[in-house]
Amino acid sequence: MQSRAAAHTSLTLPPRARIIRFMEGVSLWLAFLLMLSTHSLMAEASETETTGGQFHFVDQRGAWQEPATLLNADYRVTVSGLIATTRLRQTFRNTSQQWREGVFTFPLPEQAGVHALTMEAGERRIEGRIAERQQARQRYEKAKEEGRQAARLDQQRPNLFSTHLANIPPGESITVELQYQQPVQYRYGQFELRLPTTLTPRYMPGVPVPSPEPEEWLAGWALPTSQVADAHRISPFTVAPGDLHPGSHRASVSVDINAGLPVASVTSPSHRVSGIWDGERVTVTPDRGDIVMDRDLVLRWQPVRGQEPSAAVFHEQFQGEDYLLAMLVPGLERDRDFPRELIFVLDSYGSMAGESIRQARKALLYGLETLRPGDRFNVLQFNSQTGSLYPRPVAVNGHNLSRARQYVRDVTAGGGTEMAQALTRALDHQNQTPEGVVRQVVFITDGAVGNEEALFGIIRRELADSRLFTVGIGSAPHMHFMRDAARHGR
Repeated sequence: MQSRAAAHTSLTLPPRARIIRFMEGVSLWLAFLLMLSTHSLMAEASETETTGGQFHFVDQRGAWQEPATLLNADYRVTVSGLIATTRLRQTFRNTSQQWREGVFTFPLPEQAGVHALTMEAGERRIEGRIAERQQARQRYEKAKEEGRQAARLDQQRPNLFSTHLANIPPGESITVELQYQQPVQYRYGQFELRLPTTLTPRYMPGVPVPSPEPEEWLAGWALPTSQVADAHRISPFTVAPGDLHPGSHRASVSVDINAGLPVASVTSPSHRVSGIWDGERVTVTPDRGDIVMDRDLVLRWQPVRGQEPSAAVFHEQFQGEDYLLAMLVPGLERDRDFPRELIFVLDSYGSMAGESIRQARKALLYGLETLRPGDRFNVLQFNSQTGSLYPRPVAVNGHNLSRARQYVRDVTAGGGTEMAQALTRALDHQNQTPEGVVRQVVFITDGAVGNEEALFGIIRRELADSRLFTVGIGSAPHMHFMRDAARHGR
């Protein structure tokens, strides 16, 4: 697994970084085998996947059987400068009278580097170890067939993981603990940390094709397609908030911030939070205790005005060795005014229905207000098809803006997410952009697609002199797609 956290500096991380760097170049396939003598009643593991916060039992054929109880999830986060280290504990219970196998799919930050996995079963605590994908699967299958308790953590996408638990005894609780690091974002004088707790269903373009791995049961709601070969692995079933088991799908969160500078305020656009200051350190928790796992938790903290350092150094000792983290804080530049050709692209796929499409319309209307005389613009919207307000970009004036506002207000959500067509069309006006005009494409979407790599290829090929910006919409936007699309869009 690639760890972009380690990419920020070569001398920043404690010994955990050695593990993370070792994991670069190999997929993250952690498997650990518990040498316990139990009944060998479990059959093969399935590739069943569920939405974040939902845990499923599977039968002896590996087929999805019934949802189980996720007792709780506990996030303990420590922020040191621009690195956040999280310990995530997830507890499940087998409430049936049978030995069971379970599968749990959940999100992690797309830039996370996982460096530890443990499992607690009764009084036993077992440490995980890294193995290549096929080797991890073979060890898991062998342990399960021999009646031993076992677990396996698979990475399906940079922000999508699944845990397989074999031979869970009747009435017993199992706790899985992950430790991972992620970079803290810094923009315009403000720090931001995002903790994902749920997943947005992805659109899978293409036509169904036979599974590339016929031995495994296809348990997602989607079949492999000509454009998304692993659609069955990344299409977990959703669960409506009204269908949640009482007390299930809830998370406790505590974030200890050591920003390396005085913090003036901590806010969240997603939850009500409170902070307790101890010098420069701040401990942040949700106001109402446990939170429902139905949206990402986003925290932002602002330095005290006038006391922002240009650099900070953090020191840590581990196993008799010293480690340093150096943080360089960029300065702010004044905006420079250039005439722009601004192309707004609005996702109106079915996953955007409800509050998401209302947010998207509001964001686009706000974007229209940033236009100035001398700019040019157009508005595109897409689902199964791509449409546009004007055949080509037009000048900013009262009439054109009035038509655009009405066009945006009339957009409704439905259909599929044929994003490739929309991207190609949005980037297809290079020769018509006047000399000296900055061309910007603003993509407003939840990013719920399964063919990310193909879309990144379109951006790289078609971008030319444009700049592509992404605006994430909804309670759990697909941040891996959002960030990498913006990165490829320069």
